[in-house]
Amino acid sequence: QKRGGELIKKWGRSSAASTAVSIVDAIKSLITPTPEGDWFSSGVYTNGNPYGIAEDLVFSMPCRSKGDGDYELVKDVIFDDYLWNRIKKSEEELLAEKRCVAHLIGEGVGVCELPAGDTMLPGEM
Repeated sequence: QKRGGELIKKWGRSSAASTAVSIVDAIKSLITPTPEGDWFSSGVYTNGNPYGIAEDLVFSMPCRSKGDGDYELVKDVIFDDYLWNRIKKSEEELLAEKRCVAHLIGEGVGVCELPAGDTMLPGEM
């Protein structure tokens, strides 16, 4: 989804720098109480999530914190069709990646599906 190039264009820094900033922001979100009615996004384990995202993934979900380092999922966020379609596309990509490495985590034979139009081979840049 071309995220790295877009980050450099928008923020003028590499995805590594953006990752570092994101880590700091994530920690701040967990140790600072979330204002009432607000929420932040964080990658969390999906088991039991209220949005119907497949189980056993780490996926960005709306969260809030009391400032104690823990979080709770926000259960009432409504997504428009455009965003919901993007969320489902990300879920499909993660599930495809999980199937691709299934043999590495003891879940059978890895099956790597190459998306239509994707010609990237291992080692290609």
